[in-house]
Amino acid sequence: MNEKISIILPIFNVGSHLKGGIDSLINQTIGNENLEIIMVDDCSTDESGKIIDEYDEKYECCRAIHLEKNTGAANGPRNRGIEESSGDYIMFLDPDDRYTPDCCERLYEEIKKHDAEIAFGRFRRVFTYGEKVQKSYSPYLDDLEKNYPDETFEDANPLNVSDFIWNNILEKILYGKDIEKEYKRDKPIDVIYIDNIEEEPDILKIPPSVWTKLYKRELIIDNNIRFPPYVCGDDMSFALETFLKAKGIVFLNNFICYDYYIRDLPDDKSITNNVNVRFLGDLMDAYTYCRNLTENFSPDIQTVSVTPHLLYWMNTWKNSPFTKEENKLLLEKVNNLKKIHKSSMKTKLILSAMTKMLETSINTKKE
Repeated sequence: MNEKISIILPIFNVGSHLKGGIDSLINQTIGNENLEIIMVDDCSTDESGKIIDEYDEKYECCRAIHLEKNTGAANGPRNRGIEESSGDYIMFLDPDDRYTPDCCERLYEEIKKHDAEIAFGRFRRVFTYGEKVQKSYSPYLDDLEKNYPDETFEDANPLNVSDFIWNNILEKILYGKDIEKEYKRDKPIDVIYIDNIEEEPDILKIPPSVWTKLYKRELIIDNNIRFPPYVCGDDMSFALETFLKAKGIVFLNNFICYDYYIRDLPDDKSITNNVNVRFLGDLMDAYTYCRNLTENFSPDIQTVSVTPHLLYWMNTWKNSPFTKEENKLLLEKVNNLKKIHKSSMKTKLILSAMTKMLETSINTKKE
């Protein structure tokens, strides 16, 4: 192999989980001599900085970078990692998660085979304390169920309803029916290859995880694609922009390349588990950013890239207490999106429902 893959890790107080994440890279079947592991510490106050220095000293493929000022979110370290990278391809890992052993090798083989700019696969949600594993959502049929005998699968169900109601009624109404263009849905699909995202808009229904993807360096550098400054939603924005600009996308529907750990104990939560007004505010700003990115694309792209995520926002807001002033701020952000996102009737209905619930909460709360 004459090319290298740069893998960027944003690090902040990862604690005991950090070594497992880095080790999953060191032990990749592609060989760590073909990797450039860039570990960017965002001013950690635990042992994270010391740990990455130890890897830097021990492994030639590892490089530790320590930021002088805390950026407060993953976007800062990720963008610094992009600037510091020198590989022909770029990947991202959240350091408390894991790559599966052949992740890099398989994605590299596919991106070369198809001469694509993005190659990506599926991930597993691993509930550390609930002893449950789920496969990530895909709009395509797959052959993965035989690997999950307990049948605890991910249904991308953001509302508190039964799986039957979600799968057979709400999903079809809110996500829209399958947009069958290049690939039919009557049997399991292994590999999907498209020249551009307009050929298969349903790709955008797949969770926007940057850490399941191998990117050709030129796609990111030549288009000056970076993570926007959001606490939450920066990865969604980055993933969408790369999809919109990529010339060649390959999706491995039956390949699990990443283990995403759900750690839900009070003292073991990531920044995205701590819901506050900035979290939902930044998320709505990210939706608006994404809608603006799709302005010159088809209505299918405009709708699918944003509308399904609104359901997650609504459910998160419903289960989180906010003050009257906080709800006023969130209402302003929702209205900003409402002004520009008019692609479909169901989108208008969802946004109207969001503004109504916020206005009701504002009018019924005391100062």
